[in-house]
Amino acid sequence: MNPGKLNTRIEIKHITRTSDGYGGWTNTLTTYDTIWANLKEKGGDRSSEFGVRNTKTQVQLYVRTRTINEATPNNISFVFKIAGFDGDYRVDDIFQSDYKHFTKIIGIKIE
Repeated sequence: MNPGKLNTRIEIKHITRTSDGYGGWTNTLTTYDTIWANLKEKGGDRSSEFGVRNTKTQVQLYVRTRTINEATPNNISFVFKIAGFDGDYRVDDIFQSDYKHFTKIIGIKIE
């Protein structure tokens, strides 16, 4: 993993579930850690369903394996925010390589 290619700041956010006091639950996003990644935009899809337009944008992040394991302990579900981009991205897939010591994260932003 070439550290010079890790040029995009990523905020790791955990989904925190708290009681709302009325017997229900509220989900909030809490910033857990900030890491550096190599960002590659892979494409997107625009569709219309029942008169509502949906836009999906797919990105790939390449990070150091050790960094992402420390940022997401116990495999807690998380989302991430890319510095300079609007919105949060949902993690769709994670691939870890022991050979080159990197982790590839595929995220999707749904608007």
